[in-house]
Amino acid sequence: MSRQQLNPPPRHAGLTRLRLLFISWVVVYHLDLLLHVTVDVAWLRPLIRKGYLGVDGFFLLSGFVLWLGYGASPPQGVTDVARFLVRRFARTWPLHAVALIALAALVGIATACGVEVRDPERFAQSEFLLQLFLLHAWETTRQLAWNSPSWALSAEWAGYLALPLLLPGLTRLSVVTCACLTGVALFGLWTLSELKSGVGLNFTLHLGLVRFGLEFGLGLLLGRITAAGYIPVILAKAGVTALPFGLLLGQDALSVIGLAALIPAIWLGGHNQLAPARPDLIMRLGEASFGTYISWVFIEAAIVAILRVSQPELALRLLLMVIGFAASQALGWAAWRFIETPAQRGILALADRERDRKVARSVH
Repeated sequence: MSRQQLNPPPRHAGLTRLRLLFISWVVVYHLDLLLHVTVDVAWLRPLIRKGYLGVDGFFLLSGFVLWLGYGASPPQGVTDVARFLVRRFARTWPLHAVALIALAALVGIATACGVEVRDPERFAQSEFLLQLFLLHAWETTRQLAWNSPSWALSAEWAGYLALPLLLPGLTRLSVVTCACLTGVALFGLWTLSELKSGVGLNFTLHLGLVRFGLEFGLGLLLGRITAAGYIPVILAKAGVTALPFGLLLGQDALSVIGLAALIPAIWLGGHNQLAPARPDLIMRLGEASFGTYISWVFIEAAIVAILRVSQPELALRLLLMVIGFAASQALGWAAWRFIETPAQRGILALADRERDRKVARSVH
């Protein structure tokens, strides 16, 4: 397979903007866990307290987009698979590692200055190593430690490793079989959501990999069926209505149906809508969503520090939520612009040069 074939297609503008919606939902959810705004503003509870479903949206979107990028020409052979994994590594691991090391430095400084670190077992060396190598969502620990949101990245890496094995089989399946498997995945999600009262689909270190696998697979299947032209846009848009009903009824699996329908609805609605040459602010923040997610821990630390010395009333908590949200987007953009993107380009450039040297040696 040629290098050109293994390069992912340009970003779809609508799906990139959707990433901003998902990450915003997740950030507001985490802000509310700290600030308890929905305790006083009850009418926001059905939306904000289900913000963890933004992660489910990312899992679905990941499978869908990877099908669009690689479904027609799956990586084949050791060289192709290695190139695919290097691209994923360059995209995700450097920023993850920088954030984790920066957090370790912050914890060390706080400890040296005599600041009480709550739940110090969260910062054990063993947990650090599991997280550094992205193994912590693979049923290896029950402790949400260090940069806890990175469990989702650990789960994503299971999908990246499995993708070269999944794609060849998926391309051979009929659309009818794919539709049946879609139903199986949805049934699996409903079963998972009913396992533990009050949890819904909010599984992380325990059963988070199952949650991810079902949604990643569902995204792949939807990508396969949608790209083949078997989902009309009106059907996808009708399916989106499951999202508000799921939120109001507190049924996570129903909400995920709405999220799953939203992705093909946006893609079909702007099939040829590639990212513009000069992206707008929403596009930029959508592109930076991984940076926002992985650097959230620093915004959390700042808010926790404020809450240790103050118990603000509702008005100030709302203000803190707005400031925290804006700060998370700004920090995420900076992480994307100054760490994620340069590291990705540097690693891929090194990989390309090494590949070119090997080709030159083989020719001679």
